[in-house]
Amino acid sequence: MDLQLDPQEAARIQLALDKLEDRLMMAPPGLHGVGEPADPEALRNAGLPATAAMLWARYDGLEVGAETARILPLAALEDATAEAEAEGLLRPGDRVIGEHGRDLYVLPADPYEEGADVVLVEEGGERLPEASTAAHLALGLVGEAAVLFDDDGEFRDELFDEDTGELTEAAQRRLLRRRLDMDPDAPRARLRLAQRLREAGELRAAVSELRQVLRRAPELPWAHEALARVHEQQDEAEEARREYLIAAEGMEPVDPALAAYFRARAARCAEGDERAAIAAKVREARPELPREQVEAARALIERGALAAAIEVVELGLAVSPGQVELLALRQQLAAADDVGVPS
Repeated sequence: MDLQLDPQEAARIQLALDKLEDRLMMAPPGLHGVGEPADPEALRNAGLPATAAMLWARYDGLEVGAETARILPLAALEDATAEAEAEGLLRPGDRVIGEHGRDLYVLPADPYEEGADVVLVEEGGERLPEASTAAHLALGLVGEAAVLFDDDGEFRDELFDEDTGELTEAAQRRLLRRRLDMDPDAPRARLRLAQRLREAGELRAAVSELRQVLRRAPELPWAHEALARVHEQQDEAEEARREYLIAAEGMEPVDPALAAYFRARAARCAEGDERAAIAAKVREARPELPREQVEAARALIERGALAAAIEVVELGLAVSPGQVELLALRQQLAAADDVGVPS
């Protein structure tokens, strides 16, 4: 089959497929399931991009980690795509190739615009660039499974928090780094890693990861939003404002309410007439935001999360500086011991 691929890219995908085969052979019996190579004629007629077709030429479908995730067989792609289209989850030209729980793996019509050859479409419709190629997606999923499962196919010890039942922070970082070992150009994994580094106060490392994400997916709103938050933590208000506004512009066609929230954060980083102009745009697009901030702050106060309540109140006041209830909540919080409330 003539895949019409750049030789260097073809070699990169071939290497990923060889690594995938090695990992499948070393995995515990029954943990993964793979199909035989797809019928060459059916594969030619399927119209898959050349970069994706190489995966099905090796394996016609793949079940990972006792069906934690699936790459669909060639014959199932059309029906899966039609079903997702009927649910309004896809854009024109999308093609569903797999699933992870209720999230979908999709080949987009324009990989360059999306920032990856494979996009994750979450259950709610949010899109995130997932993997540089379908082969690297498969390799990454199998690599992640090796972090989760031991040689007997059972979950490894100390993966989950005893209180919450969720993966520990250390385990989540291992998963992200393993995915990036398998696919250094995987934007979503690098974004998630950057977010965790920021939350841990490792700001320089977070910026480094985010710069790499934006080289691959320069229009990804969540990457700009994450970078803005880092700038805020570094007291770089002008840089934070700029990144929040870029994030808002990118989010506008997808989720106008969330775009307005990003602009509210930009308003908080601005001053004077510029703040007023941004705040006016937020109030026009999302007039309920100040009221939502009041309700959110009260709920946080009831839980004793005073620092988080302050954050919510100040964001609301950046948009609506004369809102009486927000001003009253600010005064209430200022009266609390050991809570620093801006004057």
